[in-house]
Amino acid sequence: MIVRTTILKFTTTGAPDFIDLTDETEKAVKSSGIQNGTVLVYSKHTTAAIRINESEAGIKHDFREHVKKIYPPFEYYRHNDMGVRTENLDCDDNRCDKNGHSHLNHFFLGTSETIPIVEGKMALGRWQRVFLIELCSPRKREVVLQVLGV
Repeated sequence: MIVRTTILKFTTTGAPDFIDLTDETEKAVKSSGIQNGTVLVYSKHTTAAIRINESEAGIKHDFREHVKKIYPPFEYYRHNDMGVRTENLDCDDNRCDKNGHSHLNHFFLGTSETIPIVEGKMALGRWQRVFLIELCSPRKREVVLQVLGV
């Protein structure tokens, strides 16, 4: 078995930002030399998801509107209440991110996708693309691509 790992780095523009990872993932699969196996696409962040879907303006628009309804950014979230929150604080200039809605969206979207590799190519459907979806504010992000197989 062969394992090849690539780290992709991005700076996002805010939420929800869609970064298409498909071409970079295809390059990693091709350069690995693996003919049959899988490629794992994994976000190292709890407010940036990895999802497979169409790259279509209407879908992206609908997604943006839908997530605002499910977890409105300005609702009360205990995660945002610095009077009670004491864990995992990453504050700059005495300001902590109010991103409880981003974490909740991530729970339902997920951290990774695994794609089969068949005869050296990702077995994606006709319209499928792989996305990093920013759920928070502009950030530096890392995505791990791990290609496994023979």
